[in-house]
Amino acid sequence: MAYIELVDSTKRYHMGGSTIMANDQLTFSVNEGEFAVVLGASGAGKSTVLNILGGMDTNDDGQVIVDGLDIATYNAKQLTT
Repeated sequence: MAYIELVDSTKRYHMGGSTIMANDQLTFSVNEGEFAVVLGASGAGKSTVLNILGGMDTNDDGQVIVDGLDIATYNAKQLTT
């Protein structure tokens, strides 16, 4: 079972009349003890993914599963804890 898993995770930013897709239905998993690298071009959504995993940001759609718990459903207080 994966320790970290994103399933169809989507994050959009709205700027004026434009919508920027930071992550579009991103799916990946990392097993416990596994080493993973987040790599990509500038603007690819790397920081967005890390902020979502760290609970500093939320995704708009999809699941964010950490240690078996879907933190995408957490409120701000739960994410801080």
